[in-house]
Amino acid sequence: MFPSFRFPAALLALAAVAPLHASAAEQAPSPFYAGASYGFRASSKLDCVPAQGDCDKSSKRSGKAYLGYSFDALPFQGGVALPSVELVGYLGGEVKSGFDTDAGKRAGRGKFTGLGVQGVLGYQFDAFTLSGRLGAAYTQGKVDYLGGGSDKKDKIGLTYGLGAAYALNKNWSLHLDWDRVPVKYSTKQTTKIDMFSLGASYRF
Repeated sequence: MFPSFRFPAALLALAAVAPLHASAAEQAPSPFYAGASYGFRASSKLDCVPAQGDCDKSSKRSGKAYLGYSFDALPFQGGVALPSVELVGYLGGEVKSGFDTDAGKRAGRGKFTGLGVQGVLGYQFDAFTLSGRLGAAYTQGKVDYLGGGSDKKDKIGLTYGLGAAYALNKNWSLHLDWDRVPVKYSTKQTTKIDMFSLGASYRF
């Protein structure tokens, strides 16, 4: 190419590429997102065995992780309604309490894991989002009794909760959540775990 045509050709190439670059930069975030939260408190509603010295009915080492898909936002009362669906994994930390068994209440240490699907409906105004969720989960509870022996039971039940989020930017958000998860530790012992957690999510 002759030198006199190089500069105009470069300008034409730049003009052709610039709109594509701007479009990519302004592209809306993906409907897919992922997040994780640390459960700083998880109340089990269990009752301790009388004179149980190390009883702690709340776990401080629980958490959850989730993958989600958001549907189209709907304008609502000055903000937008945000429907979505999530696949959630739960991890329940150790609780030290009494557990009902066929032989009566026994002291032990219980944990649980779970996997669920839930629908989430959020209401977003500015950078804040308030949400409610409802779904179902399969959980497995396990308890090791202090006097020896253990139990392990599965359960399928309803999960529900509330949450608040603050968007740092179009991708990252901070979350404060409450989740209620059903857990069965033994044939006689079923309860609902109230997990309060703090975490973050990333929208792809």
